[in-house]
Amino acid sequence: MALINIRFVGPWRMYLGIERFTLKAATVEDALEQVEVEYGPKYHQRLIKGGITVKRRISDDSNILLNRVHIRQLSDHNLKDGDSLDIIPRFAGG
Repeated sequence: MALINIRFVGPWRMYLGIERFTLKAATVEDALEQVEVEYGPKYHQRLIKGGITVKRRISDDSNILLNRVHIRQLSDHNLKDGDSLDIIPRFAGG
C-alpha cells in the first residue's frame, strides 16, 4: 500500500467540499474505489438536485491523471508513496 495524494480539480472542489487529501492504496482502481465510497454519495445527491436520477460514479465523469499522465496512457496502475492522482471533471462543448 502506498500513501498517495488525491486532488479534486475545478468544480469537483465545490461539489464535493474538498480539494485534496491523502489515502493508502495499492492501485489506481483501489484509490478510485475509496474515493467513491467517501465522496460518491455527495456526488449522487448533487446529481439528484439537478434532476439526474441515474447513479454515476465520480470516475465515470472524470479524467484521471496519475502524476500528470492520463491513466489511459499507462499500462501500470500500481501506486508508490508520494504519487499524485488528479480527478478532473469532463467538460462538453467547444
